[in-house]
Amino acid sequence: MLAGSVSLEASEICPIKSGSKNAVQYFQAGMELLNSHGPKKNDQRKAFFCFRESALLGYSWGEVWLGILYYKGMGVEKNRNKALRWWKKAAEQGNPWAQDRFNEDY
Repeated sequence: MLAGSVSLEASEICPIKSGSKNAVQYFQAGMELLNSHGPKKNDQRKAFFCFRESALLGYSWGEVWLGILYYKGMGVEKNRNKALRWWKKAAEQGNPWAQDRFNEDY
C-alpha cells in the first residue's frame, strides 16, 4: 500500500456513489455497513475505513465511531489509546457524546 493512500482505500471500500464525497457520506456509509442485513451483515472492516475517512475529514461523529471501533476492536485491532485520541478530537469540537465518554475514561 502506498503512503497517503487512505482516501484511495476508503473510496474503493466505502459504498459511496461517485461525485463529491464528504465526511457525512463516509460516516453514513460506515453506519450502513455496521447495521446492514444479508451478505454485508456486520462488515466491520469496511465500516472502519469509512469512519476513518470521515474522521480524517474532521467530522466529529466519524471521530466518535472510529474511536468506538478502536475501543471495541471492531474491524481493527483493539487500541484504547487510539480510541481516546479520536474521542478527544471529537470532544474538542464540542461533540457531547465524546465529551461525556472522554471524561469517563480519565
